[in-house]
Amino acid sequence: MRLLLLFIYIALSLSTSAQIQVTENRQHHFPNDIPAGDYSGIAWLGGNRYAVVSDKSANDGFFVFQIDIDSISGEILSARDLGFHSSGFANRDQEDIAYIPETDKLLIVGEAGNRILEYNIDGIRTLREVQLPARYQHLPPNLGLEALTYNPKTRTLWTCNETDSIFIQQMDSLFMPQATFHYSLDAPKGDVSKAQFYAHGVGTLCALDDGTLLVLEREFYVPKAKLGAFVSCKLYHFYPNLLKKELVSSWTTKLSLFGRSLANYEGMCLGPTLVDGSRVIILVADSQHQYGEVLKDWLKTLKITTSSK
Repeated sequence: MRLLLLFIYIALSLSTSAQIQVTENRQHHFPNDIPAGDYSGIAWLGGNRYAVVSDKSANDGFFVFQIDIDSISGEILSARDLGFHSSGFANRDQEDIAYIPETDKLLIVGEAGNRILEYNIDGIRTLREVQLPARYQHLPPNLGLEALTYNPKTRTLWTCNETDSIFIQQMDSLFMPQATFHYSLDAPKGDVSKAQFYAHGVGTLCALDDGTLLVLEREFYVPKAKLGAFVSCKLYHFYPNLLKKELVSSWTTKLSLFGRSLANYEGMCLGPTLVDGSRVIILVADSQHQYGEVLKDWLKTLKITTSSK
């Protein structure tokens, strides 16, 4: 009987789940209005304001960007930095940020120490900290907690580690641990033995209104010659309760003699609803402070349309 009920549950979940269609927009950079950075996470504050973290900012805290988006296509029209909100503490390798509209607070995950701390809208820390399972307390350096996302409709918070054995953690509205879900990466494309720099794992998450997630798998490959470097991005629709993922979009950026589109996307969030009812996903890339005056602080949007299967 239990097996029968489980089969019925899975069948109903699959039949009623939303089908996601993604329209990819061009990537943009705004060198005169966005300072060189190491942008690793983004959260929508409402309107055209976004909180953005950098894993190498001078202090712990977040930037506020103004990003204007075309209401029909979702294309980015302009972006500028409105300033940095410092907590007064040292940088702790801030990897992602989530906004909690019910309390007008923000949560920031730092890979140094693998802690998720709460902040006021002015950047000052509160005394609140998210309780995490013990498995996240002893992660290897630079392979710790990478992603953070909150959905106000489901009132759930999600985080996960970047690579190795990846576990996506769900938390309730009080930010207490609930279910944990194992996530399996695709096989890599690049030959690690020939790389000067290599990273492969989950770059960021985005929680959707139906309790599912968008998961960005990112493979960053830099050969010793630098030219030929690429970042392969795959966006998956992940159904936590089914441990099932569906590819909804993919793109690759490269560094070549004639092209410098290379973009290491590390942060994404849900943005405004467009005139046709679709949603916008905004992504930010880590340029390693515009490394070698070659990399750029790219911003990109995806237009997300959902329909029942």
